[in-house]
Amino acid sequence: MKKLMAVMGLVLASTAFAQTWDTGDGKLTLVGCYGKQDGVYCDFSYTLTKKQTASLTWTQRSFKIFKQDGEAYGADGISFAGGNYVTYLYGSTDSKEIIANVPVKLQIYFNIPNSTASFRALAYNDVRADNIPIRPYGSAPTTPAPLPAGSDIKGFSVSLSNCQLQGQNYVCTATLTPTK
Repeated sequence: MKKLMAVMGLVLASTAFAQTWDTGDGKLTLVGCYGKQDGVYCDFSYTLTKKQTASLTWTQRSFKIFKQDGEAYGADGISFAGGNYVTYLYGSTDSKEIIANVPVKLQIYFNIPNSTASFRALAYNDVRADNIPIRPYGSAPTTPAPLPAGSDIKGFSVSLSNCQLQGQNYVCTATLTPTK
């Protein structure tokens, strides 16, 4: 019983800090923010949930942070599903078609000092999440979650490759092969 309670506590603790936004057709989840040599990056995972496929485009103007003094600051760059960074004013990512229930990486860049310790808030389409920590530049991530298991998508066999640690989660390329 004690082991069950400990496991439940860890599960609840790990989900308590997840920042998730409903986007209409899916869920956008903040994986984490971290300093790099040229600024601060925030990784997100987007999962399409309300359609089987969709062609998506993201705009950097949808994302902003609030510094500790309350000042808003818009995103300086955005990349979707490994695409090129878009860094011009009101830039949009290239449109990419994705399928349901397969997380896809979205990365936002802020040209601010990499020594920034936290954001007072981070907002997507003016819906904010408060007190976002930033992992310092050069620090190692915390212990990662185990690699994900294949999904229960019916009619396909799923294999995961190119899994990369993003915060405490993995972002992978999924290959779906129709089964007979």
